[in-house]
Amino acid sequence: MSIYSRLMLLFAVAPLLTALAANLPKTQHQPLEAVPELIGMRYCYGDVETFSIRLRLRVKYINRSATPVILDREIGKRWYGEKVARNLKDLAAGNYEYNPNVDWFFTDKDKLPGRPSTHSPGPDFAVVAPGQAFESEIEPTIIAQYDNLKAIPDLVRPGVHVFQMELSAWNHPGDASEFAKSWRQFGDLATGVIRTELLQIRIPSNPKIERNCK
Repeated sequence: MSIYSRLMLLFAVAPLLTALAANLPKTQHQPLEAVPELIGMRYCYGDVETFSIRLRLRVKYINRSATPVILDREIGKRWYGEKVARNLKDLAAGNYEYNPNVDWFFTDKDKLPGRPSTHSPGPDFAVVAPGQAFESEIEPTIIAQYDNLKAIPDLVRPGVHVFQMELSAWNHPGDASEFAKSWRQFGDLATGVIRTELLQIRIPSNPKIERNCK
């Protein structure tokens, strides 16, 4: 497959298929527990060897700390990584089937006022009380290959897999520390990387491929 084809496929709009949320172990402790739920899947044509899978996920962010957490409502808009492995052992060992490099950039829409308000975090953020949750949807894409081909490195084959994402909690240019300091009276501002709980996904051998995914 050509580099051009892979690049085009990576940016294809591709929801997807059939998956099950299994009783998998929890990730390491973090103030926000990010629990993904698969609510939609589609398979989209790439070329004669590959197709893309877009997962439509609803993620519930549960505050497991003892203090309120200030959460960017755009959480999940960007992510640092998508990891797919054959099983839990491989995931823990870093033996990934799929772990692409992710590049993203900011636009003017992502900018916040130069000086944060001390009256409230504003409508772009949610204050999540201890034990409460905030929900949002994201649509990550996985690149897969058809089952009747020789294995292509860094692409996922049909079967059952373990999936995990690393989401960016801060989706704005600039340092978050000034905002965190100004809003401390309302709670702790979530920054850095939020790892989702593990999700089991099942990719069929003969997926129904869509030629024009939109």
